[in-house]
Amino acid sequence: MEAVVFVMRCLIILLFSWLCVRLTGKKSISQLTSFDFAALMIMANVAAEPLVYKISSKAFLGSLAIAAGAVVIGRMSLQKWFYNFDAKPDIIVVNGKVDREALKRNRMNLPFLLSLLRLQGHARISDVEFAVLEPNGNLSVIPKSQSRPVTPNDLKLETKYEGISLPLIIDGELQYNNLKFAKLDTNWITQEIKKHGAARAEDVFLAELDATGKLNVDLFSHPVNARPGTF
Repeated sequence: MEAVVFVMRCLIILLFSWLCVRLTGKKSISQLTSFDFAALMIMANVAAEPLVYKISSKAFLGSLAIAAGAVVIGRMSLQKWFYNFDAKPDIIVVNGKVDREALKRNRMNLPFLLSLLRLQGHARISDVEFAVLEPNGNLSVIPKSQSRPVTPNDLKLETKYEGISLPLIIDGELQYNNLKFAKLDTNWITQEIKKHGAARAEDVFLAELDATGKLNVDLFSHPVNARPGTF
């Protein structure tokens, strides 16, 4: 019985911590600012206390306070006076030359910089026009015009507008907001999926509307090939 209670306590703490993290905003680990990271580190310690001391009320209150504090600081960061308070972009490479002072300011050594550049497909610093260290720690690289891939604009080729595919049905559920955005209704989508052999939305795994107005439908009943090249 004691093991079951402990497992339930762990699950409750997990769900509550997840809620607090969601309150701070949708960000991946690589996108965390310094105050986001600090809040999560403290929150993790506070939220885990009930697993050891079995006192949950203070942990819940403390986690909420930390999450609320992170939200307030996040709102403050939208103000102009806050822009340079926490962190700001720093140019590391200019016209193929490394700014050594910028490396020192950001406590980054040259091998690490070279590694980041290689990860983005730039084997030589001389090919880089600008490399900017962003506030979240990512490195943005702008290659020199002679080192970047050729684009249709360089070749003076006309291209068609591609846009973005809009999912109208996901896992059997209609996406009403996307239907409204596309200025379509349920009657239209019902008629369209019937053309693909689906009697109702629940029969459709995924239905996407592309920029040309074509609806691509993937049914649950479609067989999955065991190996590439087999039909």
